[in-house]
Amino acid sequence: MKQFLLATVLIAVPVAAFTGFQVYQSRANAAAGVTASGLGDLSAFNSIVTDVQKIAGTGDLPGAKSRIKDFEIAWDDAEAGLRPMDPARWSTIDEAADVALSALRAKAADPAAVKGTLAALQAALIDGKAVTQ
Repeated sequence: MKQFLLATVLIAVPVAAFTGFQVYQSRANAAAGVTASGLGDLSAFNSIVTDVQKIAGTGDLPGAKSRIKDFEIAWDDAEAGLRPMDPARWSTIDEAADVALSALRAKAADPAAVKGTLAALQAALIDGKAVTQ
């Protein structure tokens, strides 16, 4: 009987601690405005896209093209861990990223197209939905 009680305590305590942490973390994320997704915290990627939008907004498309490379590298590096977590969501974001990269790398980049594709990429990161042009 003592072994059964000990086993129960040794299982129940870590489970309760883990559950409590998950509840705390989800409340903290909600308060911070972080959208939970099957891919986890994508705020670092969102931050890069926000930077690219700011740079492109000033008309510095070569600078935006340079900064989006940081997103591409980070996204590619994270693929092995992210893609299995939510393949559909990962694909949606990846497709939006490809469109944004193409718009910025076009021979004669169109500022309006760049703005639209970056907005679509950011929307995909935030809520998993691609915005169509």
